[in-house]
Amino acid sequence: MENTKILVIGGTGKTGRKVVERLTDRGISVRVGSRNATPAFDWNDPSTWADALNGMNAVYITFQPDLAVPGAKEAIAAFTDLAVNSGIQKIVLLSGKGETEAELCEQIVMNAGVKWTIVRASWFFQNFSESFFLDPIIA
Repeated sequence: MENTKILVIGGTGKTGRKVVERLTDRGISVRVGSRNATPAFDWNDPSTWADALNGMNAVYITFQPDLAVPGAKEAIAAFTDLAVNSGIQKIVLLSGKGETEAELCEQIVMNAGVKWTIVRASWFFQNFSESFFLDPIIA
């Protein structure tokens, strides 16, 4: 995509901030999707979604707290529909290890009618340099 503009939902989180760094280093225009960004993005407030998508042509989706929680499938479906109708041409979904609920969310993205990529991160991709993993590793 020429003149790519990517909304990175969760762009201040564990994976999102790394995605933002890498895209920015490559000179790609990035909008961070978070509650504290301008415009704000909040999964719990669908009224924030359209402004965050405005002017973007791709989106990297991380869903908080997890794709396997009740309501995730409905939120992903509503957001994906809005994204496609807003002109998004590519959707990247950060998924999980194959939980049934996550797979349903993946199917929504795959059937949206735009280019897509599903990233299935699991323990192999776990960041052991932070959170409760760090102290035992240092010991």
